[in-house]
Amino acid sequence: MKSKVDLESLYLKMPVCIQNLLVSVEGYRIHKRRYDDHFFSLFNNRLGNEITFEGSYHSEYQNKRLRNFLKHSQKFDFWRKRCDVYGVDIKADIIFEELEKLPVLRKDEVKNKNCDLYLSGQEGLETITCHTSGTTGSGMVFPVSRDAEREQWATWWRYRSWHGILLDTWCGYFGGRSLVALGQESPPFWRINRPGHQVMFSAYHLSTQTAKHYIDALNRYQVPWIHGYPSTLAYLAGLKRDLCLPGIPSLKMITVGAESLLPHQKKMMESVFGVAVREHYGMAEGVANISECSEGCLHVDEDFSYVEFLKIPGEENLYKIIGTNWANTAFPLLRYDTGDIATIEERKCSCGNMGRIVSNIDGRKEDFVILPSGAKIGRLDHIFKDMVEINAAQIYQPDESKIILKIVPGNGYDKSKDEIALLSETRKRLGHEIKIDVNYVDDLPRTKNGKLRFVVSDIETNKVA
Repeated sequence: MKSKVDLESLYLKMPVCIQNLLVSVEGYRIHKRRYDDHFFSLFNNRLGNEITFEGSYHSEYQNKRLRNFLKHSQKFDFWRKRCDVYGVDIKADIIFEELEKLPVLRKDEVKNKNCDLYLSGQEGLETITCHTSGTTGSGMVFPVSRDAEREQWATWWRYRSWHGILLDTWCGYFGGRSLVALGQESPPFWRINRPGHQVMFSAYHLSTQTAKHYIDALNRYQVPWIHGYPSTLAYLAGLKRDLCLPGIPSLKMITVGAESLLPHQKKMMESVFGVAVREHYGMAEGVANISECSEGCLHVDEDFSYVEFLKIPGEENLYKIIGTNWANTAFPLLRYDTGDIATIEERKCSCGNMGRIVSNIDGRKEDFVILPSGAKIGRLDHIFKDMVEINAAQIYQPDESKIILKIVPGNGYDKSKDEIALLSETRKRLGHEIKIDVNYVDDLPRTKNGKLRFVVSDIETNKVA
């Protein structure tokens, strides 16, 4: 049986027409899995829930879901022991106070204890395997129940529906997937997912020399909606502006996720493309979801999970985002530290959504790596997606000629094997024109807020202004 890497290499050698066919086949498989009758039932319920949560008020809905989830978590050795140690009474009247008896759960703790989270409690559940890397570059692989996946997508599509985006709206998608061989020098730098209504663009080929082809394709397919990483889309906007490329008359909306949307990025995209840019915050772990409304406010999706904001000592109005994923019964996470930091506002929004308002999310702000060719590559945490034996990682770029991967290895890290895989994944995204060194360290420097910056660069032009 061929490995995933072998299949990817085989795909990249195929003609474009066959690649488009394979992308559509995969798109059909995903579409069929996610969007069944249960999804549409959840989606319709979500549309009715959006104005029913009075800020941090613990509604009956939240109370019931949290209580049921805590009860279910007792099937898992890890949570049963933890609740016993901290005296959590799942039958208590005020279930939120019982939850808060538990200590905050760290990602490295989950990785060290994940065997206890896998061994029991999953009987009869349909699951998919999920991969995450996060801003620390520390990979994690875990199961997600099919019901949890549908609920997450129902919540995401509710957010999109606020902005006139429907399930059959065509999207120009700028993500981190390797869809086009790095050595390809001429268009098309995109592939078509017809069942998913996506024109999927390669972020790794975007440069001064290729930007014209990207804009031409967006116009050729009359794309009404663009979605992707803000670092990539801001770069595209800057190239369009600097090269005086034509407008995109069909474009009505831009949505971004996976990174923090920086103010200058939003300003540039809205100025260059002439449409609103809306932000969404979510994660594979499903412990928190925050969506921007039509009035430009970021609201906590109070019906999706239980989100706590824990004050950071000595910092004014800065809070850690802590979440409980009451949907994913295959992998319960209670009081999980997302690693991200929020600034919150105590007010109501004119849109009518009563979810708590977040004014800013920090933790996904990443610089680019600049290749010797001048191409800027962002959102490189995908390199570490499957590197579950790495506890933390950081990319340091001293100059345009090289990068240094700073790695904090876990106990199971095998240098002879894992370093080869690490360099292979990095080369897939950065090619062979840049030098790559690997340094092993015991720890990585953090900001005063305790955050770990994923990319640190000494190149002045790398600081997007």
